[in-house]
Amino acid sequence: MDNDRKAEIIRKIKGYGIIKDPQWLDRPDELVPLWVMLEAILEVIERFDPPNRPFD
Repeated sequence: MDNDRKAEIIRKIKGYGIIKDPQWLDRPDELVPLWVMLEAILEVIERFDPPNRPFD
């Protein structure tokens, strides 16, 4: 993947606040532990389906 594409993805991730830890955002080519990916996925899920949302 080219650097421009990586930079665009990181910019969007930062903008949406999906991953907040700069340790991971500053190293886009690093392998991340499973918990980091799961945390990002949960962040997205909870935005679409908040845990305390009423069942209306």
